[in-house]
Amino acid sequence: MNQETKQVIYNMMIENTGTHFLDSGGEDGRHWQQNQKKTLKDFENEEYISKDDDIITKSLFHHLNESCTYLPDITKQFNDWINEDKYHWIDNKNGRSHIIADAEDFMNEFVYPDEEAKCTYTYNFDNCLSQDIQWISSGDLYQNDIIALCVHNGADARGGMTNYKFFKIDPDMFYMIDEEYFREDEEVA
Repeated sequence: MNQETKQVIYNMMIENTGTHFLDSGGEDGRHWQQNQKKTLKDFENEEYISKDDDIITKSLFHHLNESCTYLPDITKQFNDWINEDKYHWIDNKNGRSHIIADAEDFMNEFVYPDEEAKCTYTYNFDNCLSQDIQWISSGDLYQNDIIALCVHNGADARGGMTNYKFFKIDPDMFYMIDEEYFREDEEVA
């Protein structure tokens, strides 16, 4: 496990993504508010897989650390590129929202210019991760292994996304988010 990647993922998990009086987070119900109570060591010590009433949950922290390697140079290039605009989505103080188009445009222009970028959000399908994530990928999932990733740290699914960071992924590990991968084979009587 790469120490820089681990620290970046921890920072994403605790990143304050704002509040809005219309979201359902209340005083302390957003992921970032709960996660800021944890240290890096707390995340490292949490269960990799937990099972409660036949519901399987995979720790997002462990999942990202086993399947991603942080790419600081591409992330810096993206931040420099996006900050050239007059308006940056982080300036929205009433609760941040993701700007998918910015990350997709960057992927199309600089990372995989011959491929079309697309967005995937785990909220939109069954998965066993402890928090939702969103990523921008391009083309073939196994040939193009660089993604732009953000973590959903809010309360409601439509907002509360962290800043995008770029990672190289191990596709076999990264896409292993269906709980069926972690069910023990049941004995046939």
